[in-house]
Amino acid sequence: MTNMYETWLMEQIHSIANFPYEDIKILDKYPLDVSKQVLKVLIENSCLGQNYGPIDISRKKINEINKDWLNQFLLEVASTCIDCSDEWEYRRLVELVVLVLPELKQEVLKLGAQSENEEVREVVEDFQNL
Repeated sequence: MTNMYETWLMEQIHSIANFPYEDIKILDKYPLDVSKQVLKVLIENSCLGQNYGPIDISRKKINEINKDWLNQFLLEVASTCIDCSDEWEYRRLVELVVLVLPELKQEVLKLGAQSENEEVREVVEDFQNL
């Protein structure tokens, strides 16, 4: 059953070159510019909001994407829409990485370790030994 958050996400995704929401699992088969735009929407919904509904749905959709493709493009796309100096956004990004691509955890933690923001460095400490 689709809830209002998923309906809203479907509309956002569909607005990108009429991308079919149900094709997220084969995102890697689409043109790279379209795929990156779809991934950006999913990352933004996973990391920017404060309502858990859209965060959870977006994380689940990202988890459906081909892991090899995601490994190649997740952090690149995230760098275009996530402010890693903001504790909230950075924490959500680390949570996302740990959930869908734990092999990238150390790489994303390195970004935070270099931050001037003490709260961001605390996020690194929180996740370092998980």
